[in-house]
Amino acid sequence: MTIKTILVHLDTEAQALALTQAAIGLAKTFSAHVIGLHVLPNPFISAAVPADVVGELIEAQRQANEAAAKSIGETFQTAMAPSGVSFEWAKDEALSETTASLVIRHGNTADLVVVGQPDRTINLIDGIATSEESMLGLGRPVLFVPNKPGVPSTGKRVLLAWNGSREAARAAFDALPFLKKAEDVQIFTAGSPGSGFWGSLRDEAAPTAGIAAALSRHGVKATLFNAKAAPSEVGTALLAEAKERSCDLIVMGGYGHWRVREIVFGGATRGVLEGTTIPVLMSH
Repeated sequence: MTIKTILVHLDTEAQALALTQAAIGLAKTFSAHVIGLHVLPNPFISAAVPADVVGELIEAQRQANEAAAKSIGETFQTAMAPSGVSFEWAKDEALSETTASLVIRHGNTADLVVVGQPDRTINLIDGIATSEESMLGLGRPVLFVPNKPGVPSTGKRVLLAWNGSREAARAAFDALPFLKKAEDVQIFTAGSPGSGFWGSLRDEAAPTAGIAAALSRHGVKATLFNAKAAPSEVGTALLAEAKERSCDLIVMGGYGHWRVREIVFGGATRGVLEGTTIPVLMSH
């Protein structure tokens, strides 16, 4: 796999510049084309609003959404223009769909989708951040970029989380373009002899040596280590190890499923997404 098309979903004005800068850095690393996408959300009117002002409120929201889209588009194009990176701007409107469904539709033809770190203040109707919903629906790897300015280069020192599961395998091999360019790759496992392994496998069953050997055939030299963390502590241990080892990218499977009107994530997935200060590459 190579990365030649990067879709960056620019959801808010506050995140637009940081996400665009992250996409530029990735595009230069992989000689890729960048597509900036903003989706105009559906207007939301509470059932308690009097009928005679509904139209006025919808129009006010529409104008505010258009103004935000214009600002985001200008931020994206102003940052991209002098970068030397091939790019295009795309604006879509949710209408009867969710924002996430349109991100998924656009993103499934990209090699990598870049989104912002989940923001719990967005889409409070369902309690779901668009970036989380998109990750579960996309058939492509998703890079979550922290909500902070000045995110450093991505992928020099990589921490790969491994437990032998389907999601971990998808993430590990989706991340090969990053792993091949990395200066250092550490494979993180977590568990203790005789206890349940993080995920569905036990320590002695998880093919940790196998993943290291498989990656080596792709020219990736990786070091294995076990954090000896209980299942409930894996997310915390993963973030702590990434910080201790000065990593600038975490690669892990995204564990989650749909339940009525909400997404249920595994503890490690939710903990890492909410607590990370470095980019996280996930595949579901």
